[in-house]
Amino acid sequence: MKKDSFLLGFVGLLLRIAIIVLAVILIKEYAGKCYNYGYRIFKEPAVTVVGEGKKITINLTEGVTPKALGELLEAKGLIRDSKLFILQYFCSEYRKDLKPGTYELRSSMTAEEMFAVMAGKGEEPKE
Repeated sequence: MKKDSFLLGFVGLLLRIAIIVLAVILIKEYAGKCYNYGYRIFKEPAVTVVGEGKKITINLTEGVTPKALGELLEAKGLIRDSKLFILQYFCSEYRKDLKPGTYELRSSMTAEEMFAVMAGKGEEPKE
């Protein structure tokens, strides 16, 4: 009887230790990923970091959603991650100021610089 009780207690202890080790590993792994993603919201570099980059013309329509805009810019090669762009949009001071129109953007621009141009408060790239 005591042997069975001891064995169950030992197995329970091993199970608790395994759960704690697994939790620590998962927290370490995902905390780093969350930090990196959060950092990228505010510090994501432009697609082209050297030179002027590719010039792309986009047409911003009335009522375009951040998701649709992000997908368009990703498809055109102006940003790397449309989901990250959505978060950048909601953290941007220009989110309510975007105006419909045709804009020339460059792959050397950050998301914040693109927002400024589309809000009419930044400079469009010079020829």
